[in-house]
Amino acid sequence: MIVTIPVLLYQLVFVLILYVASRFGRTPLTITLICCLLWTATHVFFPPLMALQAIVILSSYFWFQRRKGNDLEGAE
Repeated sequence: MIVTIPVLLYQLVFVLILYVASRFGRTPLTITLICCLLWTATHVFFPPLMALQAIVILSSYFWFQRRKGNDLEGAE
């Protein structure tokens, strides 16, 4: 099975990276998304792990992007 504790912890690192980037705004979050996806494409060579990591990165991006937008609406 490919979903082991080290794999899950590695995915958590990407979630944390995107979370920190989301605190700085939409542009840093988008730049971080691109960098994380490029990192995945160049450093992960096992297709199921690549797909898992891309799904985690993209879902985190959309989650934090949506969450940031809701925070801005509540501030008005």
